[in-house]
Amino acid sequence: MQKQRLIAHSILSVYLASFCTFGHAKTASPKAEAESHHTGIASYYSNRFHGRRTASGERFSQNEFTAMHRSLPFGTRLRVTNLSNNRSVEVRVNDRGHPRKGRVLDLSKRAALELGFLRSGLAQVRYEVIGYDDEDG
Repeated sequence: MQKQRLIAHSILSVYLASFCTFGHAKTASPKAEAESHHTGIASYYSNRFHGRRTASGERFSQNEFTAMHRSLPFGTRLRVTNLSNNRSVEVRVNDRGHPRKGRVLDLSKRAALELGFLRSGLAQVRYEVIGYDDEDG
């Protein structure tokens, strides 16, 4: 019985250690994200997500200026610029997820409208970190 417990404990330890090591390697540090501009394809949430809970726990609203990003902390404020028309908005990261391949942000419908890509559904954008909700001042 004790031998089985020791084996189970060893397997669990190896599993947890590998998860911590490899899981951390996949995530970009928020500080590294904030140090420069990033570009890529942005899309926007479909209407079926309106009113649902985001990964941060708040209810999603198509009428707010919010965004989903794979790794930036909740509350991160971004300036997003549509590279085809140079229109910009400021959004707050409040959701996490895995956007479709090649997409860097998923934005609220209001943000997409202001950026001018509501009809096309996708836009080549540049985004930069401009602050965090928990900053003083």
